[in-house]
Amino acid sequence: MKWALCRIFFWCLFSLFTNAVFLIYRRILLSFWGKSTIPLNMWKTKAVLVHLLLLGCVLKIYFQSAPLIHLEPQMTLPEMGVRPPADRLVVFLAEGLSAKTFFSQNLSRMPQLDEIFQCQGLRGIAHSSVPTLTQPGNVALIAGFHPSPPLTATYDTIFNRTLDSPDGILLKFVGDNPETDSSFIDLQDYLSEDTNQSRIRNASRVLILVHMGDVGGASPWHEIYLKKLFRAQAGIFESYEVMESVFRDKRTAYLMTSAHGLSNLGSHGAGTPDETETPFLLWGSGINANRTIQRLEQIQLAPLMSALIGLPPPVNNQGKLPLGYLNVSHEEEGKAMHLNALQLLLQARVLVKRHKRGFFNKWLPKAGDLDLLRISYYQYQINRLTKKRWQEKAMETSQVAASLALNSVKSYVGYYHIPLAVATAMTLLGWELYLVLKLYRDSRASKEHRRGFWTAGTILLSALGLLLGELAFLQCLPLLTIVCLVAPFGFWCLALAELPLKGHSILDVWTHLKWIVIPAGLIVVTLCCNYSLSLTYALAVGYYNRLGYERPSIKVVAWLVLVIMLSLFLGFLPKMDFLMDTNYRMILQALSMLLVVLRPYIFDENHQKRVWMVNGGMLIMGGVGICFTETGKAVPIYMMAANWAYLFYAFISIPYSGNTCLRSRLELICFNLLTVHVLLSDSYTSLFAQLLVIEYQQGIEVHLETRQQVKEEEDKDEPMLTSKEYLQLCYRFAVSILLYFYVLMMGTGHWLQSFTYLANTDRLFMPHCCPTMLGFLLFVHMLIPLIIILASFRALSTFGRHEISSIFICVMLICNVVVLSFMISVRHLIDWPNVHPSVIKVIMVQLTAVLLIACDSCGIFLFRGFDLITTTIPKRAVVQIRPKAIVCSRASVTSSVV
Repeated sequence: MKWALCRIFFWCLFSLFTNAVFLIYRRILLSFWGKSTIPLNMWKTKAVLVHLLLLGCVLKIYFQSAPLIHLEPQMTLPEMGVRPPADRLVVFLAEGLSAKTFFSQNLSRMPQLDEIFQCQGLRGIAHSSVPTLTQPGNVALIAGFHPSPPLTATYDTIFNRTLDSPDGILLKFVGDNPETDSSFIDLQDYLSEDTNQSRIRNASRVLILVHMGDVGGASPWHEIYLKKLFRAQAGIFESYEVMESVFRDKRTAYLMTSAHGLSNLGSHGAGTPDETETPFLLWGSGINANRTIQRLEQIQLAPLMSALIGLPPPVNNQGKLPLGYLNVSHEEEGKAMHLNALQLLLQARVLVKRHKRGFFNKWLPKAGDLDLLRISYYQYQINRLTKKRWQEKAMETSQVAASLALNSVKSYVGYYHIPLAVATAMTLLGWELYLVLKLYRDSRASKEHRRGFWTAGTILLSALGLLLGELAFLQCLPLLTIVCLVAPFGFWCLALAELPLKGHSILDVWTHLKWIVIPAGLIVVTLCCNYSLSLTYALAVGYYNRLGYERPSIKVVAWLVLVIMLSLFLGFLPKMDFLMDTNYRMILQALSMLLVVLRPYIFDENHQKRVWMVNGGMLIMGGVGICFTETGKAVPIYMMAANWAYLFYAFISIPYSGNTCLRSRLELICFNLLTVHVLLSDSYTSLFAQLLVIEYQQGIEVHLETRQQVKEEEDKDEPMLTSKEYLQLCYRFAVSILLYFYVLMMGTGHWLQSFTYLANTDRLFMPHCCPTMLGFLLFVHMLIPLIIILASFRALSTFGRHEISSIFICVMLICNVVVLSFMISVRHLIDWPNVHPSVIKVIMVQLTAVLLIACDSCGIFLFRGFDLITTTIPKRAVVQIRPKAIVCSRASVTSSVV
């Protein structure tokens, strides 16, 4: 009790200190803000921070905490009196190798490896978790658990267990150049020296990692991919023969597997079977030969590798040892399972003790089927049965204990899942109410006074939030969990403070519901079924320019043909994997580069000669570089340097180009950025992006021309916009932005079933795969078409340029409902880690508003020198007949809405 009171005192003291620091920080920030200007407006900053906070809440719900620390490893098999199945383990680790590709045609693409498995070995499919990236896959393989992104804490691995064991040796051979198989050459050179051979023979256990690097790097349809695959299997076979010739004791085990798979588009990161199902091959000493295809979770390979060389599993391992894989006696397999069960029980014990440290643990429900007493009982029972050599009973008890321990670990890791989900949902609802109230205030001419924070409701909510925070602190919850639980109180205080002091809170409720729920439902359907996006896109843009059908022209027909082509391509995209074949890739890439040059001619754009020379020269150089990569040659370093230089030049030169009108600046933006995009693209992706940009801009012109014709024919002034019509117009803009966002994501290959990473994005910029730079180039490739769309939106739409904040509020309203629907439908604790693909969709939808705001801010930078905020349409005024209606001239609203 004294400790609890002491913690309350320190919590109050910390609160006072935090408030003082916040007040000082606020004064300094306001002073700095008044003296400086930045591209982001205040409303953008607030929106980005809020959505990042909501993203943190979502990650806290669906991803486990950091790995447990200060866990003691179990004994080794030799310490239990059992000789390990193997003295040496060689792991051949690849990236971008899917089980579908590897096992296609019954290993006929790998004749030398197939020769091994004709008489020995075991093969199967390992299911990885999403996102299918290199780091999570490697952690799952060597540590035995699925990491939370990003993984910053230290964790135990099979490498640590090897080095900590007496006379253990760990050797790593990383292939810096997959074209020359350097990892295999380094291994063979190392084994050619007598001193190294003697060192390995005298070691108690040896773990050799041969990291082959990116075996993929291209679509499995590509000839280069097949050549790499054949060369990799040849290198594995040669290394195997060298090992067997050097060490003739037949005490070496071999494992070949991949960190993640690769889709037919040459991408990874999503949750498709091609990306989550990776192959594994086991052969050599201690392996039970079996010709049938086995299936297991990727994290189960960590305890299996540990058992092969007699090590205990890594302390954070969450995989059960698969039985029947080891060619050992029943007693030896039972002791390996014994170590696995004790390691899992230890994690359960630590989590139960951590939960019991909380002040309110006596009144909270128990998670899982284990408590400290039962854990001690199972640990004692397993040890007793093992010592008495009751192998059958010991094995059965170990399996039961391992299953119960895993369930308890999952239960305690997700113990606060339901409170966090409810709190996040309430936070989203509070943020939704605040945004609706802000949109309502923006649609009215008379700015009514707000209720403010000094009301009974806000004070009560603040007190409840502080009370809940103190209770969570007494329960010893992590800081991020406390923030997520307290967040809804702050957001609802913000929403209540935004309520008008007098009058109705929200008008036109049906308008809000209609424009939020229906688009959100379409987005949910689109994320689950790709075909619906094609139909939605065609119907939406077709309805938008319906006036053009009554007055057909060449421009209208050309625009309509383009819409039909794009919608058909979207509809059949999942079945068009053949476009990644070598012949089609080169043709489509050449057409993309040709279209970059022809588009300014077709639309009569006026560019300076230096612009034509620089962009044309970069396209020629890029074409030569692509020919090098397609023929398996390395891109010269000077070409890569030139591409990097042009990447920065293309963006930086635009604001200082000296263009005097918005349209000229927009034309330069399109020309420069599409040139960069085609250098980063592969196959059809740039061609699709360019055609969509053309369709978007031509759709605006068709809409404006038909509206002008209608106005001239009717020869009358258009009525004024009411408040309801203003809201509908803002929502139409928001829906159009979201529609083109998802069409671009889908059509450029970044989002099919889930978000993916294109393997060839960096082929003209880096010699080898670098995750950090690849991520940067990936986002540049993904965001360039969005930047152009939003730049066109600002340049060609007066209403959109003036009411951008209200439009983005509508975007956030729709996205938050999508996130809320996925949170309700995704069952986190029941089907883990198979829920990760849905979680990735939640994360990407949550980031949609942030990405769009970032692209819009980049557009503002590119339009440097133009005052985009200046009002170019008549201000809304109050009509005397309807005093609460906000009206503005329809004739002044030139918009590109769906």
